[in-house]
Amino acid sequence: MSLALPIDDVKNSDRRWWVLAIVVAAQFIFVVDAFIVNVAIPSIRAGLHATTGEIQGVIVLYQIAFATLIIIGGRLGDIRGSKPVFLLGLIGFTLASLWCGLARSGGELVVARAVQGAAAALMIPQVLATIHLLFRDAERGRAFGIYGFTLGFGGAVGFGLGGWLVALDVADLGWRTIFFVNGPIGLGLVCSAWWFIPSLPGRPGPGWT
Repeated sequence: MSLALPIDDVKNSDRRWWVLAIVVAAQFIFVVDAFIVNVAIPSIRAGLHATTGEIQGVIVLYQIAFATLIIIGGRLGDIRGSKPVFLLGLIGFTLASLWCGLARSGGELVVARAVQGAAAALMIPQVLATIHLLFRDAERGRAFGIYGFTLGFGGAVGFGLGGWLVALDVADLGWRTIFFVNGPIGLGLVCSAWWFIPSLPGRPGPGWT
């Protein structure tokens, strides 16, 4: 059962700000994960005996997979509706994060990071689509201001949080905690999105045009 209201009811209630918080939080963890790995690179290299090429792949393929598939993710949101595609991407991102934390080799971590970026390509286009749908006029400007702040703040948090988690070394997990932390956050966002984001019908069109 879902608490999601019809889109017109959400537009005219304070619930739209809760929806904004959910989708912006998803955007935030995506940005954090783009930067958090950089601080943990020495620990990852030592822990997995990763090669230089594998380390570069861990950093770069996350962004390449995202950039390659983001247009497809946006189009799928148009066809199927933004809520189911957002949820699919968020669940995939969370599971891929856990896979990254469980990786036993540099090559496996590279693949898991690529899957993580691909899942983000489903999730992130729905953030902008949701803002456009729920907010109008001056409120839309405020919503985009919050979105823009999240982009910059996420980068700063990624560097700081990565160093702190590696230094803290919870349960002797070392660098793996930078990925495991996405588990409870992702689960909380999935549940919140399921309850609060309104469902919208897709707009199927001919092909991908």
